[in-house]
Amino acid sequence: MRLKHLATTSFAVLVIIGLTLAADSFAGDTIRIGFVADVTGIGEVWYKSQKAGMDLFIEEVNAAGGVLGKKLELVVRDSKLKPDLGERAARELIVDEKCDFLMGPTSSSVAVSVSKVAHELKKVVCFHASNSEGLTTTYFHPYLFQVAPNSGIESRGVAMFLAFRGFKRYSYLGPDYEFARNYWANFKTELTRRKPEAEILDEVWVPLGKTEFSEYIPGLVARNPDIVITNLWGPALVSFVKQVKTTELLRKASIICLFDLDTLRSIGLEMPEGLMGNARAPFYGIRDRRMKDFVRKFYDKYQQWPSDWAIQSYDGLVALTEAIKKANSIDTDKVAKALEGLHFRSLRGWQHIRPEDHMADVGIYVGWTTKDPRFPDFLIMRDVTKVPADTVWMPVDEVKKLQPKTK
Repeated sequence: MRLKHLATTSFAVLVIIGLTLAADSFAGDTIRIGFVADVTGIGEVWYKSQKAGMDLFIEEVNAAGGVLGKKLELVVRDSKLKPDLGERAARELIVDEKCDFLMGPTSSSVAVSVSKVAHELKKVVCFHASNSEGLTTTYFHPYLFQVAPNSGIESRGVAMFLAFRGFKRYSYLGPDYEFARNYWANFKTELTRRKPEAEILDEVWVPLGKTEFSEYIPGLVARNPDIVITNLWGPALVSFVKQVKTTELLRKASIICLFDLDTLRSIGLEMPEGLMGNARAPFYGIRDRRMKDFVRKFYDKYQQWPSDWAIQSYDGLVALTEAIKKANSIDTDKVAKALEGLHFRSLRGWQHIRPEDHMADVGIYVGWTTKDPRFPDFLIMRDVTKVPADTVWMPVDEVKKLQPKTK
């Protein structure tokens, strides 16, 4: 009887071990990527574009055999543009969902919370949309990487572009949160350096998510600026453009905004021609074979043109998977090391991730709104000019002064 009992017990143990090994083997066949996303609220349109870019990338990679023989799987959690929910989502993705890597949200405020969790739990997080310069300076750590032009690159790039034009009197209106504060501080510093005679008339801060600006526009008109700078985005920017169109402001001043494709589509033919805008990845202004192929595949799949956010999210996964292949591992520290200094071929051309701050050398694009017969329902930008990142990003010695002394 005892022998029989031992045999039965041994068999049960073997079954448990076998099931555990099978589960481990199954889990080992997949690389799980957690996406902390701003699914609901004013970031919804951008989320849909980001998710579309990621889905297309994952579909292509998995059809070609995956990465290191493993299939990619995307797991999404909604932060609702709230830092506390972003922190909770990141923790859930890593601890409960066993995700190997994280992709970041749209909001920079949420990104800071997500980044803290990634640092604590030692998981690589790649930010492809949220882009406060503080992520690569004040909040820097070994597992954080940035493939969107940060607020320093963007603001200094716009300032440099405007400094060579005839504008002398500047006003600002923007949402009161991490990214916009960083952007405006950098813009003022760069503009003053390049054009000392420039005059900053005022700065107007509005609550994040606010879409009614009638109380602010008369003040801007009264100050008589040559140009108004704004960091409004999503539905807020759409509303602002439509509201200023019916006022004296555009007859007296120029404005410059972030005109990503989703915003251009949302405004449609109500968009005035000749407005100045900047963008992070306008497919129509980037001449690269990979971009052309991507646009064709994207349009075939979704029956729409890819926005900047779809392109940036796709490029984020390109960088991550190239590092995984370079490291020949999904081990966090090995992949982080591979990302440092990585050269990778993105949809925007060859990119390099600077080892000192994990910032990719992604520039910005500036142009003027115009009608184009290829796109009958919305305007794009003409005469698109690229401002390279390495002409305006923060020098390494300045970056080091702002980074934490201990990582």
